[in-house]
Amino acid sequence: MIRKLVLKRLGGAVVTLLLASIVIFLLVRLAPGDPVNLILGEGPGDIGLSAELLEERKEALREEHGLNDSIPIQYINWFKDIITLDMGTSIRSGRPITQELGSRIPATFLLALVALAVETGIGVLFGMYTAIHTGKFPDRVTRLFCIILASLPAFVLSLLFLFWFATQLNWYEISSQMEWKRLWLPAITLGLLGAPRCVRMVRATMLTELGQLYVSASISRGLSKWVVIRGAFQNALPPIITTIALSFAHMIGGSVVIETIFNWPGVGNYAINSILVHDYPAVQGYTVLTVTTIIVVNLLVEITYLLANPMIRRGGDASVVSN
Repeated sequence: MIRKLVLKRLGGAVVTLLLASIVIFLLVRLAPGDPVNLILGEGPGDIGLSAELLEERKEALREEHGLNDSIPIQYINWFKDIITLDMGTSIRSGRPITQELGSRIPATFLLALVALAVETGIGVLFGMYTAIHTGKFPDRVTRLFCIILASLPAFVLSLLFLFWFATQLNWYEISSQMEWKRLWLPAITLGLLGAPRCVRMVRATMLTELGQLYVSASISRGLSKWVVIRGAFQNALPPIITTIALSFAHMIGGSVVIETIFNWPGVGNYAINSILVHDYPAVQGYTVLTVTTIIVVNLLVEITYLLANPMIRRGGDASVVSN
């Protein structure tokens, strides 16, 4: 039974990835602009070549990257390469995209991990506090703060923090290096942006657990309030862990704005630079990496639920709780 459900989820993930690859490929190809013209220039004077030599260079570049083939043929060739983990060659730099992304993945993962720690710490602390003091002044203030924070666009909070800490206080150094002294501000920014979702999840699950009969029975038997709260929190952990796991996956793909504004050398910053010059293979490689990460994390969470929860196995439903 478990094997059948796992295979079902795995098949669904493969189909999702296949459909996502088609959408990614078509959206990138339908974007206006010609990457060859952006790199070599529109006219002969842009790079100091005659018109004839320029056209020859453009034609050679298009042929090298398969841009002269029909769209279906381009997709088939690209998808066959993706299966073998070959994301092609960057039109802009001429280097393998797998190599370029691989050199930037550690920076993005480091940023996401530290940001996740910030988000989890804030989410658990304030989520539990507001659940225990529900309806009181601290609860109302925290919920109002979460609404304001969730409403702020990422670039607004990033620019505010950058202006205050880098320009006004001189606490943050702006450069392009992956250094610990440059990590704290983008990590805090990214963690704060995801914190409202975690606070809401922890608060909601804790309120559900604290409303169960076993909590009242435990208190009536004389158990300490904090012992009861700790037990309720342990029972509320599964959906909280799910939210945290999915947050990490979304941070990998959703840190584009943060990395760009803080000039953090991760895959998000690489994606923006590739988009600006219509580097098709690089944009496609980044998007596939992001989508695959989200699908794999979601799949692992569902399989974990299947293995850990007998009720889900009997019902055959391993839908992930996300907020």
